[in-house]
Amino acid sequence: MSSGIMQRTNIPNSDLPDAVSPNSGVNLVWLAPFLLALAWFWANISAVKWLLSSLVEIPTLYKIVIAFLIVALVVRSTGNSVSAALEEDRPPGFSPNFVLRRYPLLLMLGAGICSIALQCIIDIKQITVLLFILGTYGLCGLLVEPNFWRKNLPVAGLLACILPFNTQLNNGLGLPARVLTAQVVEQLLSMLHVGAISSYDIIVLENGIAHVDVPCSGIKTLLVGTLFLLTATWLECRQLSLKWLAVCAANFLMLVSANALRVAVLVLVAQVFQQQTYAEILHVPLGIVGLICACFLSWLMLQKVPKFQETKEIDFNSQRDLQILKNQPLAKLGLIVAVAVLGAISQLYHVESEKLAIAPLKFPEQIVSESIPLNASEQKFFGNYPGTQTEKKRFVSGNLRGSMLTVASTSWQTYHAPELCFIASGIPVNRIEKKQLTPAVTARWLSLKDNQLSAAYWLQSAQQTTDNFLSRIGSDITHKNHTWVLVSILFDSSVNPANSEIQNFANTVHNAVNDSLKRGKNEKIKTGI
Repeated sequence: MSSGIMQRTNIPNSDLPDAVSPNSGVNLVWLAPFLLALAWFWANISAVKWLLSSLVEIPTLYKIVIAFLIVALVVRSTGNSVSAALEEDRPPGFSPNFVLRRYPLLLMLGAGICSIALQCIIDIKQITVLLFILGTYGLCGLLVEPNFWRKNLPVAGLLACILPFNTQLNNGLGLPARVLTAQVVEQLLSMLHVGAISSYDIIVLENGIAHVDVPCSGIKTLLVGTLFLLTATWLECRQLSLKWLAVCAANFLMLVSANALRVAVLVLVAQVFQQQTYAEILHVPLGIVGLICACFLSWLMLQKVPKFQETKEIDFNSQRDLQILKNQPLAKLGLIVAVAVLGAISQLYHVESEKLAIAPLKFPEQIVSESIPLNASEQKFFGNYPGTQTEKKRFVSGNLRGSMLTVASTSWQTYHAPELCFIASGIPVNRIEKKQLTPAVTARWLSLKDNQLSAAYWLQSAQQTTDNFLSRIGSDITHKNHTWVLVSILFDSSVNPANSEIQNFANTVHNAVNDSLKRGKNEKIKTGI
């Protein structure tokens, strides 16, 4: 009897303190991950908005495919977790407890810091969204079991690659990738003593052959190859380690090399051997063969990567909420503050990067011009960039007649090579040359439609004029020139760039753009924007 009394009296003595405090402890445990998630999504609000807007633009069928794939990945991952939990007689791996772990923490903070750094250096929305998705999975790693998180890390990689690149694939990365690929091929051909082929001619050749949706820039090939490697890693339960990173790097190099080799073969067949028909036939098969070979070799190397081995971890669900909260309270508070600071930095830079300083163009009396509307494709393309200012005019200047498009923006992603627009409009490009039209204007000169038409374009800021898109991209990295104008001129006939009338016209347009940039800068200073 006394023993029973002792047991009954010991129960309240041991549990009374816990009965008073758990409610506040549990509330704080729920509050910590909520505040962290809120700070994280606020820090990446621009990536969230871009991702949601891009999903709205894609076709319904593609949305269904993406949704089906995401559901299949989530169901399979959850199913594996539930089955493992049933075998060990414990609940699935998710818990509201906020537990700091090394690798999820490094992934989340690393993705956040890299995202802000890339936005400051060169803003590519697809890469920002990719980092946001990976960082979000790192955040989830603080709430799930380590084995579950590490095993399904390739799934996060799959979603990070699928979601940002579902639309506008070539707008952000296509142009620099296409130019870099073309310049690599140019150097390769020069080693084979094949001269007189400029990198821009290779670009025109590539897009002239590509009448269907094929990986002209190599971005789609790289995306598909990366998805294959991640899927194989996940299905075979390979461990993400330094060996896996080496395989990933080798896969990247093989995909890039395969695309460069494909372009080189097309140039040799079409321009050196003058077999345009065979080049058109080989375009798609060469891309597919290169992709398959790179993926197969990557899969062979993947077999050398060890499989994932589950480690015994302490089940944090068995610990009391109050004990979890007292584990590292200051570190958790510091993490929330750090993410909030990253968000503040991101928001401040986002406001600063949206300034455009340019006034409407004013031509002298010798150029008679009238505004004309953008065509449907131009409206669709430039509609994706609200901060862009476009002007399209018909002009008459002496014996010269034609149309001119100016595109002013603070972002290099707004621009794309005008020759691609001509090809898309059904105007074949026969030749592109670099011409010094005036001492200040170095332009790309185009011969179009079996030399029946001529065109010219250049990129211009207040301090620099160039014909090279890579120089324009470089200015965003150095932040030397904020506002740039793409000047694209299409003449109604074939004209000689050495003609004095062409040189005077180019000089007049160049001065008009310079004046527009100066007036825009002065207006911005007066208004204090």
